Amino acid sequence: AYGRTLGTKVDIGVLFNYHGIRIKDYGNASAISFETGAVLHLTDKLHTGFHINNPVGGKFGKEQQEKLASVYTIGLGYEASEKFFFSAEIEKEEDGPVTVNAGFQYKFIPQLWVRAGMSSATTSAWIGAGLILKSFRVDLTTRYHPVLGITPGLLLLFNLPTPAPKKQL
Repeated sequence: AYGRTLGTKVDIGVLFNYHGIRIKDYGNASAISFETGAVLHLTDKLHTGFHINNPVGGKFGKEQQEKLASVYTIGLGYEASEKFFFSAEIEKEEDGPVTVNAGFQYKFIPQLWVRAGMSSATTSAWIGAGLILKSFRVDLTTRYHPVLGITPGLLLLFNLPTPAPKKQL
């Protein structure tokens, strides 16, 4: 993955993926895909962007029968204040219906926040909370799906300290 800021108004990125499947007694298959996207900072509080996942349609297997779906997303985010952020996106997956996802984040203090959102594709909702303690970040989330039920999630991040710049002699 590679990301870059282009001035103060545009951020871009690209990501290459290697997908592998291995099924006992059936063998294995792999495919390569890529993603790209950009965020445009329209104002200090209003942001928009797009994300394209697998636009060329990588395929699995010797006979190339299994295809990875292409996914196109556009979105908008608004920072109403330092504590409240709202976002919405429209997503179109190949051979699937258009999905609308929306959510918000509220910061109680800079180290503690809550999130919630909804997806129109499965009519599923999610909630989450995050906490930063020095170099550690912990995010807890749960999602409800009408068929699958409750699905919990956990994200643990550790930021390595950056070394001090060397003194010039």
